[in-house]
Amino acid sequence: MDHSPRRFTPEPSVDGTQPVQSQPAECRPEPPHPALPPILPDVSAHEVSADIASADETTASDPAEAPPRLSFEAIDVAAGADCDPSNGDHLLSQHVPAEARLAEHRLAEVNRSATALTESAAGEPPIEVTLDDVVCESAPRTIPAPRRGEPILHSLVLLATILIMLGAARFVVPGIVEEIRYAQHRGQLRAEFEVASEGLRNVSLDTLSQAYQMVTAAAGPSVVHINVTRNSDPGMRGVNYRDSAPMPVSDQGSGVIVDPAGFVLTNRHVIADGEEIEVTLSDGRTVVASVTGTDPVTDLAVLKIDADRLIPIPWGDSERIRVGSPVWAIGSPFGLDRTVTFGILSGKHRVIRASERYQDFMQSDVAVNPGNSGGPLVDSKGTLIGINTAIVGDTYQGVSFSIPSAVAKKVYEQIRKSGSVARGWLGVSLEEVPDALVAGDNYRVRGARVDSLADNGSGAAKAGLQPGDIIAKVDAEPIRDVLHLIQVIGNAMAGTQVRLSVIRDTQQFEVDVLLGERPAPLVLR
Repeated sequence: MDHSPRRFTPEPSVDGTQPVQSQPAECRPEPPHPALPPILPDVSAHEVSADIASADETTASDPAEAPPRLSFEAIDVAAGADCDPSNGDHLLSQHVPAEARLAEHRLAEVNRSATALTESAAGEPPIEVTLDDVVCESAPRTIPAPRRGEPILHSLVLLATILIMLGAARFVVPGIVEEIRYAQHRGQLRAEFEVASEGLRNVSLDTLSQAYQMVTAAAGPSVVHINVTRNSDPGMRGVNYRDSAPMPVSDQGSGVIVDPAGFVLTNRHVIADGEEIEVTLSDGRTVVASVTGTDPVTDLAVLKIDADRLIPIPWGDSERIRVGSPVWAIGSPFGLDRTVTFGILSGKHRVIRASERYQDFMQSDVAVNPGNSGGPLVDSKGTLIGINTAIVGDTYQGVSFSIPSAVAKKVYEQIRKSGSVARGWLGVSLEEVPDALVAGDNYRVRGARVDSLADNGSGAAKAGLQPGDIIAKVDAEPIRDVLHLIQVIGNAMAGTQVRLSVIRDTQQFEVDVLLGERPAPLVLR
């Protein structure tokens, strides 16, 4: 009969993937112990006998120090056998008592070593080691078998979670962004409201009225009344007086003194074809004026009067004034000297075409009537920011246009220096870009198309421009249409070199052009 220790046979797992080893019922997981010396080292028969004799002597000399005795049932448990005492298989081996006594002796030594170690470690209670610990630590442990498909399932769950979050963000994030923008805009409006309300509390109507009066007092002395006498059109002669001399016709307008030397700025159409020009000053003096020069493009003219003690108006900056600012127009409508009207600046850089003139204007709602043309448009400081020049319709309808002071000052300086404005000239006739190119599906083209070249000596011809070329930019400034190109080139002086961005057969390139001087008044196609 085999008396060797019993071993547990591995049983197949439930899913059949990996065998799972069972453990004795007496084994329970315990906290790990400190490293201990081997309990049952390999020994010879003589060493076993000597150890047993030594253990007997120790027991006889001092029963208190004798190591605890182990029963055969404990040995059977350590060997993995059944713990039933009725089973006598374990008694058949003649070496079992000797092995049991040796195990008891070794176990006592281990307990004494553990007791010494634990007593030296901060007074901790001693560690007791039993055969159950030995058996439990030596027994095979059960390793759970991994389940198939778990990594794939986890990945699918993670992917589904990400997709759900992205789908939710698609609908939630735009709303959040819109709320943030709305909150910012609402906060800005609220801040502007609070600032305006606080400012209005500190402003009284008396103060506003005084400001109006001071503006009029500051700009009024610089405004002049212009009376122009010209011969009537022969077609307007009376039927009974066909052979008589032409009848004189008197027109009126306004102007503003811009230099104490006697230079007056006004509109060209006010003094055009005038036989005699008289200027009435704010102090009542009337003097004869001569024409220094005119500019048909901007409809400006410069007059010269011989008078002293003149009060010029200071130049303002039309580029810095903001839309909504208060403005005043001073002139002589219907012959009424120094009439003041008030309004606000409604817009800037309004592009309109009037006869052979092309210019971007300042728009306001000040009342400009016949006789106001050529008069100044001033700001709250009484400085010149524009020259009143046109209205919409035959009478005032709430929309008036003025030449910006930035343009008027440049023209005035050119006329005073040379008597005229040497404006740039490309030497081409232009036409609008066809709508098919402007709103095409393949690409969008804006600008002005070259219809023909004036002559071979023009700047455009020397630069290699050809009919059909589209001028898209001038010095990196995008061109909207023909009138815009005329304005940009006209604002540049003759002899200036500009860089054109040209489109030819869908190919874009740049070319430098030296502008010439326009030989005749501008004629638009």
